Amino acid sequence: MSRSTYLNRIRDARQHFLGSGDVPDGLLPESIRRSWKRCAKTGLATDLKTDIELVNQGVMSELREGNNALLAQAQPEMENLYAHIMSTQSMVILSDSGGTILHAMGNPDFMGRAQRVALQPGVCWREEVTGTNAIGTALVEKTPVFVGGAEHFFDRNTFLNCSAAPILDPAGKVIGVLDISGDYRQPQEHTMALVRMSAQMIENRLFKVHFTREVTLHFHSRPEFIGTLWEGIAVFSQEGRLLAVNRSGAFQLGLKKHQLGVEFEELFSMGFSKFMDAVRKEPRRNVLKLGNGIQLHVSTTLGQAGVPSNILASAKSSHESLPLDRLDTGDAMMHKVVSKAKLALGHEIPILIEGETGTGKELLARAIHASGPRKQGPFIAINCASIPEGLIESELFGHEEGAFTGARRRGAMGRVQQAHGGTLFLDEIGEMPLPLQARLLRVIQEREIVPLGGSKPVPVDIAIISATNCKLLERTTKGAFREDLYYRLNGLKLVLPALRERSDLKALIARMLEELGRPEVSIHPAAMQILQRHSWRGNIRQLGNLLQAAMIFMEGDELQVQHMPEDFLEELQISSATPVHLKMDSADIAGTECALIRNALEQHQGNMAAAARHLGISRATIYRKIRRLGLQS
Repeated sequence: MSRSTYLNRIRDARQHFLGSGDVPDGLLPESIRRSWKRCAKTGLATDLKTDIELVNQGVMSELREGNNALLAQAQPEMENLYAHIMSTQSMVILSDSGGTILHAMGNPDFMGRAQRVALQPGVCWREEVTGTNAIGTALVEKTPVFVGGAEHFFDRNTFLNCSAAPILDPAGKVIGVLDISGDYRQPQEHTMALVRMSAQMIENRLFKVHFTREVTLHFHSRPEFIGTLWEGIAVFSQEGRLLAVNRSGAFQLGLKKHQLGVEFEELFSMGFSKFMDAVRKEPRRNVLKLGNGIQLHVSTTLGQAGVPSNILASAKSSHESLPLDRLDTGDAMMHKVVSKAKLALGHEIPILIEGETGTGKELLARAIHASGPRKQGPFIAINCASIPEGLIESELFGHEEGAFTGARRRGAMGRVQQAHGGTLFLDEIGEMPLPLQARLLRVIQEREIVPLGGSKPVPVDIAIISATNCKLLERTTKGAFREDLYYRLNGLKLVLPALRERSDLKALIARMLEELGRPEVSIHPAAMQILQRHSWRGNIRQLGNLLQAAMIFMEGDELQVQHMPEDFLEELQISSATPVHLKMDSADIAGTECALIRNALEQHQGNMAAAARHLGISRATIYRKIRRLGLQS
């Protein structure tokens, strides 16, 4: 469908709706049609200009604390998403289960435009408040939702295209929504698929923090998919009763959505005790048969309650390489960084990491923490640029009862105190407001904090690692950063090289493929040539996202040019003077698209809406692709 046809349909739909209160079939997706009717029933008007209602500092602090696990597990996936959209007029958003935005990151210009319609942290986007929108409508529909342009109920929001997916906890309860919102004039072909994948990754990550003493099975009928987005995850009690299962796991086991309480023996043709005996001998790889005969390859994680004491003792005494060693993949500059970091282990020296966006600053910080004597303590990360200036002081230092209007009755512990006994990681430290820099300097000097509204100092035992993508010393000369704090933080400076400067691209790719659960994958020479000549503005993060996206389109064990995302190839074609390989492979790219669309249509008996949902694109997009690729019957 052309853009003009789409706009005409929406215009006709609005005219019918405003005139009769209903919309004829075929003009709108059913989820949007239902949402418009709900909004009208609530009494909202399409031209309503509501005031921006931003929750106060105390309420926001309490919301963040109550959603701490969600925020912690969503942050890495949000950063991965941001790497995909960083050059576009878009932003990545996380809301809680009530539709209040907890965190957002994106293009600064677009985020400024979004704030004019209150698309910012601290604002509630429930459907009954802000009309049809991806976050609020996804919460009502309990399914991924795309709301494009004039499909928004309020006129003022029609400059947005939004793709949102609910996030479920291990018990199947909706605990938040992940969303990408952008300018409606931008192409949206892959956005919904990225959002759905990232929401599922967050759900999988939540299993790891929810269950620490239980028996967790990671499984798939194809062993190479274990450890990837598509693995099934099922958690059993020490007695063999199913406690939780992710979406992929429920599908593979033939269970209804979040059907819990099932005994192990009801699912598999093996007793739980016999299986546990096998796991204790070889936890990494086992095979289980379902009742229908299908074999599942299984990797099992035993909680401490299920691990014999001799195995625990053996694990503690084993001489394994340090987590830092995994970052040393053959590049001379990275070897120097890792070597310097090792020298600092155990000396409580403040570490400052500098590097471009996406070079792996937090990854290095976590490796330093995990390699040192504080590895059993907490690793608390805070992004100084992503928290509103009015909230960062409360986030860092906490607050006492009644410190400000809306503060929770018992107060709240700040991130510095949460890091007691471990490591505090201050990302984008260069963006910290000047008044707070003075307070942080005092914490480093005195090793104690005073919460907001309090008078009694609280001692803290922390190691501090900071990171920045700017030249911090230059900011001190401009008066944007305190010189005394700079020298306090810069006990040891580690400068991460950009990916384009490194000589270990092949080794990095091999390590990432291993982490994706696909170590057997090889790279076609033509594809490797493209990877080696790319400028990698998003650095390692961009490379990881590219490999993850390419896995979706691969059927064999060789990554070829046609498996790479179109936007990556287009970016390379624009920047390259001789894009010969890209022109040669355009037919292969079109062929891959044809195959994916045909398979989706066959799987859903020609139902366009269902096929579009399966592919993670809108109906308008699938119609347009069918015409462009000549797939009409």
